[in-house]
Amino acid sequence: MAKTLEFIPFEKIEATWKSMETPGVSPFMYYDYMAYIVRETRRKPFRTVRIACIKDSETAEILMIVALVKVRGRHPYYKMLGDLGGCDIADALYKPGMTEEEKLSCIRFFYDSMPGKLVLRRLYEKSPLYLNAPADRIVSDEAVGYADIPVFEDWDSYLKSLSGYSRHNVKRAYMRMERDGVKYNLKVYGGDTPLPKKVWRLLMKTYYKRFHAKYKRGVFSDETKGGIVVQFLKYLHYLTIKKFWFYTKHDSHSIPELPNSRICVLWNGDEGDEMISFLCGFLTHDKKIYSLPRLAINEKYNYYTPGCILMAEVLKYLKEGGETEHLDMSRGDEQYKFKMGAIGYSAHDIVLK
Repeated sequence: MAKTLEFIPFEKIEATWKSMETPGVSPFMYYDYMAYIVRETRRKPFRTVRIACIKDSETAEILMIVALVKVRGRHPYYKMLGDLGGCDIADALYKPGMTEEEKLSCIRFFYDSMPGKLVLRRLYEKSPLYLNAPADRIVSDEAVGYADIPVFEDWDSYLKSLSGYSRHNVKRAYMRMERDGVKYNLKVYGGDTPLPKKVWRLLMKTYYKRFHAKYKRGVFSDETKGGIVVQFLKYLHYLTIKKFWFYTKHDSHSIPELPNSRICVLWNGDEGDEMISFLCGFLTHDKKIYSLPRLAINEKYNYYTPGCILMAEVLKYLKEGGETEHLDMSRGDEQYKFKMGAIGYSAHDIVLK
């Protein structure tokens, strides 16, 4: 089968793209999600969105899509469109029903048609695009840890799957909250339950405070020292991150707006009283996987291990729904994920010359 490679504008490929969103495709590769990535990318200098399409040269049918960004400069190169903070798996899309041999033929043609430097990050370890990358062109291959928690059929089975230490921690966290009268209450927004704007604003405020406390460095690690100049710099630092980053980032819009997003908030009491912790992410079309790009805790509740309680309550919620089989904790192999029963897998960041 003779093939051609054509770059097609993102807006003109919507129908074909959505037809390729099969059950195995990550929600971070859906057209509606990527539209937010495209919008953010186009605001950046020296970046051009380029949707590479492998087509049957006889029928002009699109067989494979690889969403890329051309990074201009002294040494231009291509990278994956989904290679941004807050994103997860980035990969190729294929026409439904294609055999493995047909996919391999398209992949080989893609690499042959894209000479020069390629930076392909966030490729799933079993992705054909990764497994069939030309070895003689690979100059760097870094495995990045990911974590996935299976959703068990019942709570007792889940607890038994944990180590004795982790099982004790879960039970202790619940006991502390019950002893101190913390009335934890899980509320899930999205789908048929709209997300109030005031809840989203509070969620963003909690996320920012947690981020700032976790990652501040140097003079920003002490809020009382440095004099008026340093305090002014701290204030500018705060405004820059809060106003021009978190409120303009793609996931600050996709999470509250997309219909397949779910925002899980653990309240102390009723909705709006006080937020203990939250996590949010996206369901696949078949609802079998719930992937999380964002979560945070209210540090006021650190003593109660609020992340542990939140994840436990979310797993109960997913079990009751009966459709979701995996709570995908996404990029990062932090130990707390594995203490809660996660199974590790990896994605790869590769660079081709």
